[in-house]
Amino acid sequence: MELQSRYADLQARGLGLAVITYDSTDTLAGFAAARGIEYPLLSDAGSATIRAYDLLNRELDPARAPAEQREMMQRLFGVPYPGTFLLDADGRVRERYFEPAYQERFTVSSIAVRLGDPLEGTERDAVRMETDHLTAEAWTTDAVVAPGNRFSLVVDVTPKPDMHVYAPGGHTYQVIRLRIDEPEFLQAHDVAYPASEIYHFEPLDERVEVYQSPFRLLQEVTIPMSREIAGQAAEPDGTVTIEGALEYQACDHEVCYLPVEVPLTWTLAWRPLLFQ
Repeated sequence: MELQSRYADLQARGLGLAVITYDSTDTLAGFAAARGIEYPLLSDAGSATIRAYDLLNRELDPARAPAEQREMMQRLFGVPYPGTFLLDADGRVRERYFEPAYQERFTVSSIAVRLGDPLEGTERDAVRMETDHLTAEAWTTDAVVAPGNRFSLVVDVTPKPDMHVYAPGGHTYQVIRLRIDEPEFLQAHDVAYPASEIYHFEPLDERVEVYQSPFRLLQEVTIPMSREIAGQAAEPDGTVTIEGALEYQACDHEVCYLPVEVPLTWTLAWRPLLFQ
């Protein structure tokens, strides 16, 4: 349903959307009618396209399964490793997004922000902060989340005049980062840092990697798919709260200041999943 909820946003950007599965056209028609799906669902007879992209899940091969599992494997064989391809107008693959666990998927909004083009409304609830060294806006790509979602926490940072903060590199200063504390089940991936620049601190003849101009930190997180998380993660009001902090060290042309920690909190609506 996450794809359907973002379909209009994708169309507004001139993007198309289609889903390919190994299911029959009758099965797909019934699913679309029951769930109100408006984008095309394409039936890949014999998993021909799935095989052409070398995405066939061979772990479900009934010939390799124990006797008691062969009937189930026979029904499932033909399933791909799930993922998302982004094609240009000429049909060439420009980006692809895959997860090791088939239950966990990138949200449409998280893919859009990776490409530098956030979907409408994702920044409207930004948390704004200011310190002696910088200003920042922290926001999430998705206002509603569910088990299996991989989405992004985003911080847009603007150092104040003559200030810089530290990027990853060959130095011992505190690198700016987004720390995630709660909830414990949230899986944090590596932070996506933009390209940095070299700052030359002349008194020490020191060259270090820094940010002096506005930049964006992108922290992708995944809500693992499990019955326990699906049933218990939400607060009584139907939300989930993410707590963490923005950590950094700033310097100007004369002084290096003590490391700073700015608390951050996001409250997101929780979409429960029902397990059969």
